[in-house]
Amino acid sequence: MVKNISMSLGFLLLGYLVITYENFTVLLSGIAIFIIGMFFMQDGFKQLSGGLLERLLQKFTYNSFYAIATGLVATSIVQSSTITTLLTISFVGAELITLVQGIGVIFGSNLGSTTTAWIVSSLGVDVKISAYAFPMLVFGVILRFFKTNSFKGTGNVLLGLGFIFLGIAYMKDGFDVIKDQIDLASYAMDGYAGILLYILIGLFVTIVIQSSAATLAIVITALNADSISYINALSLAIGANLGTVLTAIVASFTSTQDAKRVAGSHVIFNFVTASIITIFIYQFKDFVDLIAPYFGISDNNYGMKLALFHTLFSLVGILVLSPFIPSIARFLERILPQKVSSASKPKFLTPIVLESPDAALVSIKKEIINLYENCQKAMLHALSLHTTGLNKETLAVQLNKEFTVIDTNIDEIYQTNLKSLYSEIIKYSSLAQTNMFDFQQKEAGELKKAASLIVEVLKDTRDIQKNVNFYLKSRNSFIKEEYNILRKELAEILIDIDTLKSLEDDAEQLTQFEFIKSELVQNDLASSEEIDALIREDKIKSTMATSYMNDSATGYAIQKKLVEVASILFLNSELIKKISEVKNETK
Repeated sequence: MVKNISMSLGFLLLGYLVITYENFTVLLSGIAIFIIGMFFMQDGFKQLSGGLLERLLQKFTYNSFYAIATGLVATSIVQSSTITTLLTISFVGAELITLVQGIGVIFGSNLGSTTTAWIVSSLGVDVKISAYAFPMLVFGVILRFFKTNSFKGTGNVLLGLGFIFLGIAYMKDGFDVIKDQIDLASYAMDGYAGILLYILIGLFVTIVIQSSAATLAIVITALNADSISYINALSLAIGANLGTVLTAIVASFTSTQDAKRVAGSHVIFNFVTASIITIFIYQFKDFVDLIAPYFGISDNNYGMKLALFHTLFSLVGILVLSPFIPSIARFLERILPQKVSSASKPKFLTPIVLESPDAALVSIKKEIINLYENCQKAMLHALSLHTTGLNKETLAVQLNKEFTVIDTNIDEIYQTNLKSLYSEIIKYSSLAQTNMFDFQQKEAGELKKAASLIVEVLKDTRDIQKNVNFYLKSRNSFIKEEYNILRKELAEILIDIDTLKSLEDDAEQLTQFEFIKSELVQNDLASSEEIDALIREDKIKSTMATSYMNDSATGYAIQKKLVEVASILFLNSELIKKISEVKNETK
């Protein structure tokens, strides 16, 4: 409610300023066009890179130096530290790279983000860039009509550069007029009070427009229009870097702990570096003035000097903090520990019974059954089936109803709930096996196999989930019916296994288990015959047929694995297992 009211008041204020002050409108238009250009250029570079960014992050982050270099190159390619940060967060979350490697990439991306300031300061100041903007826009639009990614990507880059140049031109015109009406330089403040004030202004502007590159473009344009002093421009640049930190923090609020840790490294980098630069800002200003001629920067080209200062800001951070990356990672893991859900905590794995093999086997089996029950619930939800009071009668009712997707992220469930539990089972079993005889070790091995199969079943269900949700909303009634049959078969085998689990009599268990296996065989034969008939009669498209055939094969594999899990976990007597094995061999 408060957020909506604040946004409404903000829009009303913005509307008033736009209508009342024409010159202010020119400046705001320039900022808006610049930001649009950044979006186009980012999309273009992503299309041209063709997955290069992902490959860079995976292959070239094996030590801190290469991780930093990868962050630098990747951000320079896509012209967005945000994209690099988001990819790094997802790679760390998926355990494709470690937190230490991810922190290195974040450090490098801060340096890579300075390339935008160089582009703006070198091309957007000394030449009439609006003359270059329009041809870029024309050719950019033409290239976007081509079908290949390389042409489309080039078109987006040209559109992006065109809009960026046009935006800078409008911002320059806006500042030139505003400077004649309001002397912003007269508000310059000396000493650290002025520096801190302008740091806060830079931070606020970056938070509002969500782009440090856009903030720096505004600062460079204002600086070259003599609207602000050089030292205040440096302070605004520091604030722009700090503004990106708050954006990363907000983005990580609803994410995983790994995402928060990566965002935390961004916070540490920018706040530590900003503190150092702020304390010694006059010395760094003098140092920039000293080395600027070696880069071909004239004494009065303050825009280029600001770009050099921005680069120096990130270099100082890397030089000071990169030796401590492992320590930063440990610190972040300590203050942001992995959240453990109740479902991921073992219920039966008590260390006290590790010395007693028989008791340990009972504990392991109970814990694996707990894992199975959690996976079963996730599996049914992934198939958009409610688990409360589920039996074959209520299942039929659900299948006949209008299909409604139950939003289920199996990867997230596994990572947050079940991965830790599965790991604890394997660890505990391995420890328990050191005190076991051979026959007990064999049983423990079978139980570990059951746990592994349960996890495989969950991941197999994830693989068919997308098509199940897609084709059950299809207008083709035949393919809908086939996917509903697949849901029915998977749910029924889980219901039949629950029945097996509830039986205590050996004879009843054996009868139920044989029934489950016969149903499995029947499901496989019926599925193959039905899909062949639909293909011959041209009732479903070839794409539908291949999708269903793949998903049906995966569904059958799931059922086979569930039958094996049931034989390990829910058949009480060794005699029953042996009889069942003999029957399998004679078939």
